[in-house]
Amino acid sequence: MHLPPSLTSSLFTHLYTAICATLRIREENRAEVDAIHARGERLIFCLWHDELFSLIPVARHLRVVSIVSPSSDGDMLARILASKNVGAVRGSSTRGGVRALLSLARMMKQELVHACITVDGPAGPRHKTKEGPFFLANRTNARIMPVRIYQKHVLRCPTWDKFQIPLPFSGVTIRFGHAWDEGTKEIPDIEESTMERARTRLEKELHELAVGLIPGVSA
Repeated sequence: MHLPPSLTSSLFTHLYTAICATLRIREENRAEVDAIHARGERLIFCLWHDELFSLIPVARHLRVVSIVSPSSDGDMLARILASKNVGAVRGSSTRGGVRALLSLARMMKQELVHACITVDGPAGPRHKTKEGPFFLANRTNARIMPVRIYQKHVLRCPTWDKFQIPLPFSGVTIRFGHAWDEGTKEIPDIEESTMERARTRLEKELHELAVGLIPGVSA
C-alpha cells in the first residue's frame, strides 16, 4: 500500500521536527555569520550533502533559501524546509539547474536572502565541489561561507553520499568557517580557471574545518 505523498511528507516532517528538538547543538563562529547578516551582506553557506540534516534548525532569524531537486524526494524535502521557514528553489545539476541558480540569484539581489548549497549534490561525486556556489557569488556579490557539521551518533544511509541522520539526543557541532571576500572580488568571472581555483580552495577549507572536529580527519 502506498501512502499519499502529502501524508508521507507530513509524517517525515513531524519525525524530522521531533529529532531536531532533541539534538544538543553547539555552534562555532556563529558571531561572524550574525555580524555579516547585520551589515546587510549575503552569504552562501557551503557544506557537504551528507551533513545537511542538522544545519536547518540553526537558520533562526536568517532567511535562507536552498536549491532542491525536482524529484519526488525533493518534494518531501521542500515541505520539510518550508516547515522550518527555509525556502526552496527547484532544480538540479541535470534538470533546471541553471534556471534554479538564476532564480536564486534574483532572490538574493532583491531581498536579504542567504543561500544554502550542498556543494557536492544532488548526486555526487561525494565531497567534490561543483560550480553552483561560485556562479552565485559572481552573480550576487554574496560571500562564500564554508560549514562543517559533526553529528556524534548517526545512522548512515546507503546512498551515494552516505547521508547522516543523527540519532535522538545526539550532540551536534556546527563549525562555520570564515567568509570569503565579496563574490566579484573572489570570483571575478566564471572562466574554468577561476572556477577550478575556487573549487580547490573550498575543498581545502572544508577539509581544514573538519580537523579537530570530526574523528579521523587529520591535517
